[in-house]
Amino acid sequence: MVTKSAKGRKTRSAGRFGCRYGRKARNLVADIEGNMRQAHKCPKCGRMSVWREGTGIWSCIKCKYSYTGGTYLPQTPSGKTAARTISKLATTVKGE
Repeated sequence: MVTKSAKGRKTRSAGRFGCRYGRKARNLVADIEGNMRQAHKCPKCGRMSVWREGTGIWSCIKCKYSYTGGTYLPQTPSGKTAARTISKLATTVKGE
């Protein structure tokens, strides 16, 4: 006899699509939405209390700090690279 698992455990948030759009696309959507709905670290107070308010708008529940970021994550990989480059240039200019 086959035991039945809980419904939706395998599909996660992409279960609303049913059998449409293919397995890979549904898994990508579920991964992105899972990362988006986690608590993120606040750049101002450092607590894990940043949540998404809208497309690209993120706010901290504790200190009420609101800022813009990526659509699905507060800091995008390209944004991190740009911030790193700017800080390196700032220290280079200060050092001269």
